Amino acid sequence: MMTRVLTLLFAIAGGAAAGNLYWTQPLLGFIGEDLGVGTAAAGWLVTATQLGYALGILLVVPLGDVLDRRKLVPAVLGAAVVALTASALAPNFGVLLAANALIGLTTVSGQLLTPLAGDLADDATRGRVIGTVASGMLTGILLSRTISGLVADLAGWRAIFAAAAIAAAVFAIILSRRIPTMPAKASIAYPSLIASVFLAVRRERAVRWTLALAATGFAAFTMFWTSLTFLLSWPQASHHQHLQTVHAGTFEQ
Repeated sequence: MMTRVLTLLFAIAGGAAAGNLYWTQPLLGFIGEDLGVGTAAAGWLVTATQLGYALGILLVVPLGDVLDRRKLVPAVLGAAVVALTASALAPNFGVLLAANALIGLTTVSGQLLTPLAGDLADDATRGRVIGTVASGMLTGILLSRTISGLVADLAGWRAIFAAAAIAAAVFAIILSRRIPTMPAKASIAYPSLIASVFLAVRRERAVRWTLALAATGFAAFTMFWTSLTFLLSWPQASHHQHLQTVHAGTFEQ
């Protein structure tokens, strides 16, 4: 059931969804200047997006076990269209902050597509299929900052959110037609479904270690790239002056 064309579609759609988490990072300087907020406030856009993403992983992704993913994945992408459009049209920083949190919450379609790809693939191709879809998501993460910066230079920071909204709408339509209907894996009430996640964490030591290591690495990754955005966006003269100050302080010590 998992053809090469469908595998490629899942990989591209997953990469586009993962990219939604990182459009904002290289634009913090542009956004802060345009909306009149400082670097500390602008940095909250990244935090809000990632907090929303964490909630999406917890509250939305488990629904893939109890709902028809042919309907669930396009619905999640449709919600992402709303969030991305709200970001593109945000009149002030507060609205943009809320819209970015919603982007994080609704950009979990990649986490729904990866296990779906594994379910649709046969035993002989499952590893290759899952690897391809996961690679597509990783590529989206790596390319998102470059694409976002290029688009912002050409058309302003709002343009990338508008383009991402259009892409999400297109993928929602295509996937609603290409994902085959599959029976739910289980029949369980939503509160019990969410509780089962915490039960697995409590029972399985490997899960706890995996969560801790992933959270640590992800935190370091996010802090580095967020800080680097402001450093690279400084005017050249200010950057040179900052380096001179750092060197002077070092020599005084």
